[in-house]
Amino acid sequence: MKLKICSFVLIAILLVTPVMAQTQTFGDVPTTHFAFSAINWVSNPANGAFMVGDAGNNFHPARHLNKFEAAQIYAMAAGFRHVTHGLPEEERAVFARSMEQWRPFLDTMANDFSSWNRTVDREIAFLLYRGILTMAEVQGFVTRQGTVEARPLLTRQQAVAWMVRLVGQAAQAGAVTLPHPTPFRDDAQIAEGFLRYVYHARELGIIQGTGGYMNPVAHFTRAEMATVFHNALNQDATPTAETPAAVPLVSAGTPSTISGTISNVHHDTYVSITTTAGTETFSIANNAVIMIDNTQSIVTALQNGMSATALVNPSRQVISLVARTQTPGQAASAAPAPTLYADEGFVTAVTAAPAQSVTIRTQRVRITGQIIDEERVFSFAPNAVITRGGTVVNFENIQVGDIAFFGFSQTAIHTIELMERERTLVGTLTEVRPPEANNPLILTLEEDGGRVYELRALPATEFSRGTSTDLNWDDLRIGDTLTAEVEFDRIVRVHAVGERSNVDGRLNELRITERNTEITVAQENGAVSTFIIRPGVTDVYTLRIGMQLRIALDSREVTSLQVRNLAQTQPSIVLGFIQSIRADGSIVVAESTAAAARTHTLTIPANTTITRGGATISANNLRANMNVYVVLTSPGATSASSITVLP
Repeated sequence: MKLKICSFVLIAILLVTPVMAQTQTFGDVPTTHFAFSAINWVSNPANGAFMVGDAGNNFHPARHLNKFEAAQIYAMAAGFRHVTHGLPEEERAVFARSMEQWRPFLDTMANDFSSWNRTVDREIAFLLYRGILTMAEVQGFVTRQGTVEARPLLTRQQAVAWMVRLVGQAAQAGAVTLPHPTPFRDDAQIAEGFLRYVYHARELGIIQGTGGYMNPVAHFTRAEMATVFHNALNQDATPTAETPAAVPLVSAGTPSTISGTISNVHHDTYVSITTTAGTETFSIANNAVIMIDNTQSIVTALQNGMSATALVNPSRQVISLVARTQTPGQAASAAPAPTLYADEGFVTAVTAAPAQSVTIRTQRVRITGQIIDEERVFSFAPNAVITRGGTVVNFENIQVGDIAFFGFSQTAIHTIELMERERTLVGTLTEVRPPEANNPLILTLEEDGGRVYELRALPATEFSRGTSTDLNWDDLRIGDTLTAEVEFDRIVRVHAVGERSNVDGRLNELRITERNTEITVAQENGAVSTFIIRPGVTDVYTLRIGMQLRIALDSREVTSLQVRNLAQTQPSIVLGFIQSIRADGSIVVAESTAAAARTHTLTIPANTTITRGGATISANNLRANMNVYVVLTSPGATSASSITVLP
């Protein structure tokens, strides 16, 4: 899928997409639905299927999205993949680095909030790494009032900011001049941090507003979100037009803006606002959005004396309210700390005069997957912290050729960590990527603290393990403890220490990859462990979930494997590709593991679990030529218990 930044419209209430002659995909999205074509497009596997329905074949077009749900969609649209082993090495590195870099922050969020959704950590880390999300925004994924936690819904202004960053226009948005000469009528409702994004989005054609209103704190439905992504990412899409007569948010008529000071809050149903014209009391709509100091909150958190700007409909209901704890007479608070973005690269130039600066060569991944090398010149912010090997050093200590991990805002570096030219790393070997074509051997080492290094081995690299020397990289084992002497990211010599052991247990999971196979085994003592079966150890296609195994290990790699009790095996499986889909909904799977070509015609009962990339999909998402792993309801059966779509 090729990204094309095209002009499209985010309207406040109703989005109109031309209905094409297509088959109805979801039971709750008829062909007459305004977002019918868009929903079909975003759920099509050929386009990435970054928005899908549930197991009951429903899309839920009217449902709003909380920020975790929205993050999953934005990440998939930006190129996130749950399964990465089939990707080029450069792209795989992005996923590893993003999670490594943001794991401590996400761990903190999960520890602070019991409602934190850990299953979305990888997507959030990817969006943070790509600069589509900021730490401050992620900190608002869960809110707490007293002991009550909530997952706020994504607002329109937040969605616009994420979209502007997604299409690579964050820098251009930052250059927008404020105040804008053609403001929205509800400008006061737009949080200051989103103003430039909103106006740049309008200049790009991303939004136009309705009747001069932005409605920034209203929420997207899933159908509206599908339409936005369809228009943004589908290079053949025709931009949607705004509804000529837009439907008001709550009732007929034009909302009005009331600015003043909160003089009374009546439980969670009424609020009194004092203006120069006097004091007025308004009821509060059930779905009203409350923002306090740019953070989404609840009605009962409002306090007397707060300055407030409310959007009120003709029925005198508050449909959104932005409040600030600082009253007009107070001194302005200190400027907020800048949002820092993280990157890494090689120092290619150091300039001391007339001002201190460094030139750093970095790589970045575009939304379409290309790896782009670029050199950027950075100045140093006041009080910038420079470290080498964990020790604070002076600017003069920076050298050409240093590897730099740095935090920056615009073109100013605030923190920079320089990698020692020569150092010793100790950790666990977690991955070996053999040399291929012009790509060198890569060893992935994880320190006890969780930091991960990808290290390149050279032809002159010395390998040893245990008491043996003059070895090859193929003598190392996943799970070995490594002591590596490195220069930058190149390995000079490495010594491995491993341990042989035996394990008995039940096969819980089997994952076949291009290089090797991973098995997850539940041992009798309750421990669940994952091991690596390298090619040639056993015929992995004869293994079945539920088999009782006796395994000999060298570190975490299987050196031999025996099946202890075939009678305890679970239902048979079919591994192959979908040859065709029949009119009655059954699928024909051509088996890829049999010596002779065999096909199986399999029915899909309503309770069949179907997953793709870790997400549950419906049978309507299955397509011919998909690689699938099918567990049958019983040995020799012709119906599927579960279907996993493989990369």
